[in-house]
Amino acid sequence: MDDLVKKDLSKQGYRIVGNHSAVKVCLWCKKAIKDEDICYKQTFYGIKSHQCIQSSVSLTNCTHKCTFCWRSLEHTDTQEIKNPDSPKDIVDGLIKEQELFLRGFKGNVKSDEEKYKESKTPKHIALSLAGDATLYPLLPELIQEIHSRDMTSFLVTNGQQPEMLKKLISIAPTQTYVTLPAPNEEIYKKTCNPHHKDGWDRLMKSLETLQQFPRSTIRLSVMKGLNLTNPEQYAEIIKKFPPMFVEIKAVMSVGYAQYRMSYEQMATHEEIIEFSQKIANFLGYKIVAEKKESRVCLIMKEDEDRLIFFPKDIQNKLYQQELKDKEEWEAIQKAKQHPK
Repeated sequence: MDDLVKKDLSKQGYRIVGNHSAVKVCLWCKKAIKDEDICYKQTFYGIKSHQCIQSSVSLTNCTHKCTFCWRSLEHTDTQEIKNPDSPKDIVDGLIKEQELFLRGFKGNVKSDEEKYKESKTPKHIALSLAGDATLYPLLPELIQEIHSRDMTSFLVTNGQQPEMLKKLISIAPTQTYVTLPAPNEEIYKKTCNPHHKDGWDRLMKSLETLQQFPRSTIRLSVMKGLNLTNPEQYAEIIKKFPPMFVEIKAVMSVGYAQYRMSYEQMATHEEIIEFSQKIANFLGYKIVAEKKESRVCLIMKEDEDRLIFFPKDIQNKLYQQELKDKEEWEAIQKAKQHPK
């Protein structure tokens, strides 16, 4: 990534980390600190928005040039990252840049003091900001580094590097997403402008591999007049490679996407619900959660085990409270047995 690209991205709010990574504090993190709203990831899975880092370890590296992508496509590098930064340096840098950005909330009268303090100790890293993390050759080691710090991880990939997904099976992210951007190969090519001629086949291989991950997610990013169509074909693919979760989300005309799509092409939340229900009906699934502000629905076969495990500090607090309650209960029982 050359200096001109870094300068352009910095103007857009990206805080560059090392040679190919970045963090960008999202709207929901800011809102959460001010106790105004939360991200759908908290609504769906319990991920605390004010302790979440939205990041990329492959900022300009991707093998798709999707119509609705918010990044500048002319900067796209379709190759695997050469001379990659170390996982430790990346995680250190992501945490540092997030903390530096959020310092401005310390003096903000609208900030929730407790949430601001907690934001300085992030608990989650989402590898979803831009580019595709599977083009970072040390991705398994990066996931291991994140988890070694008692943090959770979400990986979102376009499914074009199935061989990297296989490497991750033994060191799985907390939750792994593969984006299904089209109901068939023809619409896929129009939507994604793939670098690989066998992109659709690669995607199907990744969806097959995805089933081996503990918290597997197929994500549909949909746009009116492009890929918000043929729900039965989406359902057929999902049925063939059933994940734990299916997310259906409207894409937004933001960033550079506004030059390739109009606001009228953004699906309304009502349209997302209708489309999600059609897919759910084909699968025998049901809508278990939604976030109107994000225009997103979550469908599952059964609404079970959605919430991410508690971080260790919360587990310890609950354990200490459990011990205290037990001691109080035993004291009451002893008093009953030996009244004064």
